[in-house]
Amino acid sequence: MDAMGKKIGADLYLFQMKWVAWYLPILYVAYFAIVWFLDEPDIRSMSLLTFTFQTTTIFMLVCGIISSSVFLTTYVKYGVTRKAYFHGALLSAIGLAITVIGLTTILTWLVRVLNINVFKEVVLSSLGVNSWLLTSVSYFFVVMIYFLVGWLIGLGFYRYGGAGGFVTIVVALVVVSLNDLLWAFNTPKPLMGLFNFEIPVPNVVVAIIASLAIATITAIAVYKIVKETPIKIA
Repeated sequence: MDAMGKKIGADLYLFQMKWVAWYLPILYVAYFAIVWFLDEPDIRSMSLLTFTFQTTTIFMLVCGIISSSVFLTTYVKYGVTRKAYFHGALLSAIGLAITVIGLTTILTWLVRVLNINVFKEVVLSSLGVNSWLLTSVSYFFVVMIYFLVGWLIGLGFYRYGGAGGFVTIVVALVVVSLNDLLWAFNTPKPLMGLFNFEIPVPNVVVAIIASLAIATITAIAVYKIVKETPIKIA
C-alpha cells in the first residue's frame, strides 16, 4: 500500500468516526435502557457486545454503500488513483470495525467486572461465556464482510445501473448467507432460510479462516469493479 492509500485511509477513518461518535453512544444508551427496563430473558442474556454487533452489521453495510456512491467520485475527481482509493477505503473500514468492536468489548468487560445485578444473566456470545478474543475477532470478520457487500452493492448500482445493482444485491445475499452459516450468531440468513436444512457449525478457527477467504474474494471482486468504473461528472 502506497503513501496516498494510507493518507486516504486516515482521512476516511477520521471522517467516518464522526458517524461512530453519534452511533455508539446512542446504541449504548438504548442497550442499557432496554436491559434495565424490560424483563425479557432473551434480552437480559444478550451482552452489549452482541447487541452492538447486530446493529453494526447494518452500519457497516451502509458505510460500504456510501463509500462507492460518494467517496469514489470525490477522490477520483481530485486526481486520486482508483487503486489508492480502494486501499484507503478498505483500510478505513478495517479501522472502523476494530474501533467499534474493540471499544464495545472493553465496555462489555467493564460491565461484567462491575458485577451489576441486572447484567448478571448476560452471556457474552454463543461462542462461550469468557471467549472475549474469539468473539471479538469473529464479530470483526462478520461486520467487515457486511461492509464489503455494501461496497459491492453501491458499485453495482453506480457502475451498471439498476440491472447491475440488482445482480450485486443477489450476490451480496449469497455472500452474507454463506458466511452466516459458518457462525451460530443470530444474524439474518436471507437465502438459506428458504431451504429446510441445517449444517453443523464448524470449529471457530475453521469459521474464521473461511470468513477470511470469503472477505478476500469479495474484496477482489470490489477492486476489479473499482478499476473499471467511469466517474460520473455532475
